[in-house]
Amino acid sequence: MYRVQVALVESRVPEEPDDDLAPLTAALARVGVEAVTLPWDEPVDWSRFAAVLLESPWDYPKRSEEFLAWARRAATESMLCNCFPMVEWNSDKRYLADLAADGVPIVPSTWTGPGDQWAAPAQAEYVVKPSVSCSAKDTARYGPGTAERTRAHRHARELLERGRTVLTQPYQHAVDAHGELSLIYLDGTYSHAVRRSALLKPGAEAQDGLLATATITPCAATGPELDCGDAVVKAVAGRFGSPLYARIDLVPGPEGAPLLLECEVIEPSLFLAHSVTAADALAAALLRRLTPRATEQPSTGSRPEYGLPDTGGSQETPRTVS
Repeated sequence: MYRVQVALVESRVPEEPDDDLAPLTAALARVGVEAVTLPWDEPVDWSRFAAVLLESPWDYPKRSEEFLAWARRAATESMLCNCFPMVEWNSDKRYLADLAADGVPIVPSTWTGPGDQWAAPAQAEYVVKPSVSCSAKDTARYGPGTAERTRAHRHARELLERGRTVLTQPYQHAVDAHGELSLIYLDGTYSHAVRRSALLKPGAEAQDGLLATATITPCAATGPELDCGDAVVKAVAGRFGSPLYARIDLVPGPEGAPLLLECEVIEPSLFLAHSVTAADALAAALLRRLTPRATEQPSTGSRPEYGLPDTGGSQETPRTVS
């Protein structure tokens, strides 16, 4: 018997497989929570759900204003996870400047807004992407030479003409050998890590999503990588409170030290299938947030006590960011 319902929000037409959905739905069921999967733009009464969890609304960059308006409304009707101020902030990669101001080492970044003139950077190789995007959509890597500069200018111009802000970053070459490290945090605590192969190939045009093409391997994070991830989560928590879930993407910088590429708190793939405990840990964390809300709501009958699952510990030593 389910004790409560939560909505797992996705795109109306899923663009890529959501590998987190099955393990999360099963973990929620184990603690008496029924997960109902719905598109975020479905005309439903969101107040009937104890929580609305942004599972995989991967089409939001194409309709960002509409999505944020919906998220603001949903947050007034239910408990939005993550919270709306955090979602609004994270929806535009200009948040990286805020994290840099908080002392987080980021991949150097410059932004060019509509109406401004984009200029190719001095670096031999660089990346051009929209400031509002996910899953490497409309993102490309460019090298030296006139032909590459022409391609990059065309890419940037097309984005600007569509009213999008352009984010330009020097390409971090160590990612070709070491890949991109993703640290998963659940309720402020480090859970697990995976390494993803490099996505951006020299000479390739910007594509409509590349996440599904990466090779994903579970791995152990190093001390400096965990320190960097902890610093990011601490900075986010200082602004908005601890995120229910976050994925911190790091790449090695020129000197080998980890640099933040992205902090994902809206709709990140959490690679739950690559950890034996993560799905249960996420379900337990959500249940802890639901319990006070549930006890405040009037009930027409007896309500069973919420019990937390025994997750059996984590695969690596938990690190809680305080």
